[in-house]
Amino acid sequence: MTSERRVLLLKAAREDLDRLARESLPLAKCALVVLKKLEAGRLQGRLLDDRGSTGDLPDCRKLYFGLAPSLDSHRIVYKRRPNGDVEILEIVAVETREESYAYLLAAQRLGRLPESRRWWLSRVAARLGRSDPVS
Repeated sequence: MTSERRVLLLKAAREDLDRLARESLPLAKCALVVLKKLEAGRLQGRLLDDRGSTGDLPDCRKLYFGLAPSLDSHRIVYKRRPNGDVEILEIVAVETREESYAYLLAAQRLGRLPESRRWWLSRVAARLGRSDPVS
């Protein structure tokens, strides 16, 4: 059993947080609180599964957050990676839950998004005003 946990944000996830801070500082602060609780061991994400619509993510977990408990509008997707006495919690995506965007994006970043769903990811990204993660 590991004795310590560390949160590690992938570069793209750090960019997600930066964009979120520009759009809504209170929402970005909420995400940071959730990440601190995760690192402290006070939160445990729920396991994802392999879904054709969002990609193969059974080794990933999700956390919900939003500006109020009843407004869990965003997701943090992460992977657990044991590393000796330290458990690395690798944050893959910090995004809106709208149209499963956080999961699609995480699958794309991990190289697991089915080719047949890339058009959908591009479409959702455009509708949300994000750069196309597929190109």
